[in-house]
Amino acid sequence: MLLIALAAAAAPVVIASKAGHVEFHYGWSAEAAAVPALDRRFRLEAGKLLREYRADVAADRAMRRKARSEIADIIYFFSREWETAGQSPRLLSLEAGTGTYTGGAHANSGTASLLWNRRANRELSMDDLLQRRGWWNGAIRQPACVLLDRERSERRQEPIVRGEWPNHCPELKELTLTLEDRDRDQRFDHVRVTADPYSAGPYAEGEYVVRLPLTAAMLARVKPEYRPSFEPQPPVQ
Repeated sequence: MLLIALAAAAAPVVIASKAGHVEFHYGWSAEAAAVPALDRRFRLEAGKLLREYRADVAADRAMRRKARSEIADIIYFFSREWETAGQSPRLLSLEAGTGTYTGGAHANSGTASLLWNRRANRELSMDDLLQRRGWWNGAIRQPACVLLDRERSERRQEPIVRGEWPNHCPELKELTLTLEDRDRDQRFDHVRVTADPYSAGPYAEGEYVVRLPLTAAMLARVKPEYRPSFEPQPPVQ
């Protein structure tokens, strides 16, 4: 509980720069800022990304000048924001949304997740929580695709006949999985499954997000030391 109290006393961090044709934003939540190792990691990453992005923009503008392309009105941007999806006294779950524009037909976006063990002061994978690697794969992918098909059908106004892209069931490696505490009681209750643009459909459809309850059957596969960080939910209907 002390670590959560320290997080409450911390403040979100934003590193931003706007110079010439480059706009840059990198931020992280107060809960992440309260973890020295994460705070340092994000500060180093922000500095590295800013240097790399400025170099990429300079190279792109030089190429456009050489090709005599129009460059005067292009504003390049990079934005990443790490938000807290949930936490327990032991675990902190973060999800990042990233957006970029480098002068193409449209901006690009994506998501990433990060799970941090506060006590061990290190990052965990989802499988690190489980008694056996891969034990949640089927319990996540199959119901996630059922809910994804419902959402795709609603957006497209037509039934989904499972097959090749864009009607396929994405592999787990194509999706972002984030532990979530929806009722904010410091115990995780859902897995947020995000399919970035192109992962489950055309760019124009944007991202898809579905939430799967963490059932008692799923939590029985969690290592005993992590079970206090979770609370079981009824299965998805």
